[in-house]
Amino acid sequence: MTPDSSRASADHGRQQAPALWITWEHHRRSRELSRALSIELCEMTSYRARAMRYIALMRRTTTLLMRRRPSVVVTQCPSTVLGLVAAMLKPLLRFTFVVDLHNAAIDPSLANSVHRKLLAFIRRTADLCIVSNRNLVAAVERDGGKAFVLPDKLPDLRPQAQVSAPATRSVVFVCTYARDEPWREVIEASRLIDPRVTVFVTGDDSRVQSLPPRPDNVYLTGFLSERDYVALLNAADVIVDLTCLEDCLVCGAYEAASLGKALVTSDTAALREYFHRGTVYTAHDRASLAAAMTYALEHADRLAADMSALRTELTRDWNRQHGALRRVLHLDAGGDATSSLVPVSMQR
Repeated sequence: MTPDSSRASADHGRQQAPALWITWEHHRRSRELSRALSIELCEMTSYRARAMRYIALMRRTTTLLMRRRPSVVVTQCPSTVLGLVAAMLKPLLRFTFVVDLHNAAIDPSLANSVHRKLLAFIRRTADLCIVSNRNLVAAVERDGGKAFVLPDKLPDLRPQAQVSAPATRSVVFVCTYARDEPWREVIEASRLIDPRVTVFVTGDDSRVQSLPPRPDNVYLTGFLSERDYVALLNAADVIVDLTCLEDCLVCGAYEAASLGKALVTSDTAALREYFHRGTVYTAHDRASLAAAMTYALEHADRLAADMSALRTELTRDWNRQHGALRRVLHLDAGGDATSSLVPVSMQR
C-alpha cells in the first residue's frame, strides 16, 4: 500500500459512508458509475500470488466494511470472491447489497458448474443487480434476483494534449486479446484492405503465446497509458471493437460514441439495439471484417455525424436511468455519498 493511499484510508475510517463502491481491480465502468452516483469508490488491488491475493483482499474488504458500516455496498462482479464476501457480510452488517454484474458474471459459458452456482447465489442474495442491457435481465431473474439496467456512462475522452493527425488514415481495433475477441481474424482482414490504411491493435500482446505473421499495415501498440490510448482514439478514422458474446456491450463502442467516431462492431442483437446509428455490423470472418472496415472508412464522415447524434440520444437516456437508480438506492435521501469522488486506491 502506498503511503498516500494508506493515509487516505485512515482518514476515511473516521467517517461513516452512506455508500461504498468496492472493486478488486481498476475498471472504467466502476469509476464512471461510482462518480456519477456520487458513491465513494474503493479500488483494492494486490500483486501477491493468487491464494494470498484473495486472503489479503478479503481481510481488507471485511475490515473496511466493519469500520465504515455503510448503508449501501456496491461491488463489481467479477470478482466472484468479492461478491461472496459482500453477500455473507450483508446480514451481519445490515447494508443494502448491490452488485454490478459484468458479462463474465452472467454468461454460463464462462464458468464451470460450481462457479455458476456461486454466481447464482450472489445474484439471489443481492438486493439489486445492475446489468448493462436488458438482454441480461432474464438470467438475473431466473435466479430470483432483481435486475436494473444501466449501460456504461459514455466516458470523457478529451485528449490531455493536442492530437496530431496521422500521416495515413487509421483504424483502431480496441483489443485485450481475450478469448471472445476475434483478433486473429482482424489481423488477417487487414491484408485485404487498402495497404495505405494503418490498423492499430491495442492491448498487451505480451500475454499471447504466439502471434500470427502480420501485414505491414498492422501495428501492435502494446500496453498504452490512458493518455496515449485516448490520443490514439481521438486520431482514429474508425474504431473497431468485437466480441463473440451475444449480450455484451463492448467498451470500444462506448468510446466511439463518446468521440463521435465511425464504429465497426459485431452483429449481435444487443449491439444493434444500443449502437443503432453510426455503426457497421460485421461477422467475424476476414472477408466480412475487411468489407466492414473498408465501408466504414469510405463513409466515415456520415457515420461520424450519425454517431454524434447517437451520443446525444444515449446521454439523455442514460441520465434518465441514472436518476431512477439514485431514487431506488435512496442516494438523495438523508444526504448523498459525496465524501470522496476520487477513487481511494488501496494497492499492495
